[in-house]
Amino acid sequence: MRDKLLKIEYILSTGLFSLLAVLFSLVLLTSLGKNTIDMCVRIGMAWKETGNYVGLFAGFGAYVVFLLVMLIPRLRHNLDWLMKFTHELTHTLVALLFFGKIREFVVRDRECYVSYLTGPVGYVPITLSPYCIPIYTFMLFPFRFAGDSHYMIVFDFLIAFSYAFHIHSFIKQTRFTQPDIDNCGKARSTAFITFVHAAVISLILATPKGGVMKAIYRVFWEYPVSILTDPSSWFHDVIRYF
Repeated sequence: MRDKLLKIEYILSTGLFSLLAVLFSLVLLTSLGKNTIDMCVRIGMAWKETGNYVGLFAGFGAYVVFLLVMLIPRLRHNLDWLMKFTHELTHTLVALLFFGKIREFVVRDRECYVSYLTGPVGYVPITLSPYCIPIYTFMLFPFRFAGDSHYMIVFDFLIAFSYAFHIHSFIKQTRFTQPDIDNCGKARSTAFITFVHAAVISLILATPKGGVMKAIYRVFWEYPVSILTDPSSWFHDVIRYF
């Protein structure tokens, strides 16, 4: 009986995450068109103009340069350690959000894990969080929200740089053979990770144009509602930006 219930739960959750992955992929397309492309066409690379994307582009570019420096073996080793540390830290922080009890946190060259106790809720987000939640990027959003308008370009730069680090970690660490992904199920893991990545990128792309709070509103309410309630109007509204 328990195995049947777990199978049903797996099928239902995989279906839900798959629908969310499709929806937020369309939200990502909307955010790219209505925010990034719209503002780049309007003001180009005028970095003094409100809503510019120079900070984001510079942040991603700077990470590429950073990777060239990381070709030095000792520095590359430290970067690899930071990725492992961030992976386990993300498990830990999300476990705490679900009121988990942390028992042990270990990050060594060949041994990395976090031991925790949780309730019946939150297994999938906790297990898969390192593959889709950029914790350093999220830590920067409050500073961008509360910071001086003259320094928005700096916060955008740091947001892009930190997210590029997350993508680099994702590429290095994400495999179907990973125990985290295998334990959650390949189909469910793929759907959940796609959904969260699409939502996060949409949020990042929407932030320079209207700020953090407007970006949250647009990505998690305005755009999804538009897609679900009037897909025809949404399509014609978005396609004109491309």
